[in-house]
Amino acid sequence: MHIIITGGIQSGKSTLTAALISFLKEEKISLAGILAPGLWRDNQRQGFDLIDLRSCKKYPLARRRPELNEIDLTPFEFFQEGLNAGSRALALENCRKASVIIIDEVGKLELNNSGWANSLQPLLTLNTALHIWVVREKLVDAVRKKWQLDQVEIVDIKNEDSWARLKNLCLKFTNLN
Repeated sequence: MHIIITGGIQSGKSTLTAALISFLKEEKISLAGILAPGLWRDNQRQGFDLIDLRSCKKYPLARRRPELNEIDLTPFEFFQEGLNAGSRALALENCRKASVIIIDEVGKLELNNSGWANSLQPLLTLNTALHIWVVREKLVDAVRKKWQLDQVEIVDIKNEDSWARLKNLCLKFTNLN
């Protein structure tokens, strides 16, 4: 089963995902994957850290570039340490035993065959796990098409019942396995 948590930029997708991770840990549900919480200063996102959900270790992932040029896909500079940690966290052998695999987030980089793109197709072979991807609302259709996610539950952060629906979907799926 696949769930996409979606919403606009800075709408709380990662915050909702972090709350879900805490809930799933309380329920003793095995997790793998990554969470990339934003770092903020003066109401501007300054970067991201990466948390490996299996080991709970945190790594610096990206920081805002001082200047952006026209060839950059993103206003952030990525650190090899964080990219390596993310690749390890999303490696098939590190996700194989998880009941839930979370990827925060699948976006423009992945659609351009960068970021976590190389990890996604192999992970989809783990069809006994619940896959939860965080995707910006404007990219949902492109992500679904690229990775052929035909049967997917969409949880939109702007819906009042998003938290309850997300918890119920996770419990329903993990209790079936």
